[in-house]
This record gives sequence, structure tokens and C-alpha cells, in this order.
Amino acid sequence: MGMVLADPSGLSHNNTYGALPLFYVDSPFVCKDCGSHEVWTAKQQKWWYEIAKGHIDSKAVRCRPCRKILQAIKAEARAVHLNGIALKQAEHWAANA
Repeated sequence: MGMVLADPSGLSHNNTYGALPLFYVDSPFVCKDCGSHEVWTAKQQKWWYEIAKGHIDSKAVRCRPCRKILQAIKAEARAVHLNGIALKQAEHWAANA
């Protein structure tokens, strides 16, 4: 099982009354989408909490392939939304020209 020391200065963004970790330990989990058994490594946790500034109470719930699928779905929805806004603006300017 892997373990990585925590850097308290990297956790200063957390506003919590609980104790902050002194180290991270590999954490097994089951993906909530596909059910695969995965491990959230100590190194990944350190990146999430200290570099990406994730909240200290957050935990991994999806495997990497399922996260990629969800990101693609969200990106497509965002693109459709932005295209819709652009179309409405173009129609508005054409009608008021």
C-alpha cells in the first residue's frame, strides 16, 4: 500500500475544523458508474488536494475511463449550449438591424 507525506502549506485553502492529513494512503473504491474496483493512489490524492485544491472531504468515486466519458458529455453539452446562445444572438442582431 502506497503512502505519501502531506504538505500542510498545500492544504491551507481548506477551511475545516477537522484535522488535516499528515500523509495520504492508497484508498480502494468502487466506481459509481461501472462498478470496477479501483485504487485512488496516495500520489493522486496529494495532487488533488494540494495542487488542484480539491476540498479535503472529497473522495474519488469514478474510475478514469468513466471520468473521461463524463467530461466528454459535459463538454458536448457546453458546446450545444454556447452554440444555442450564439444562434439566438445572431437572430436578435439580424432582427434588429
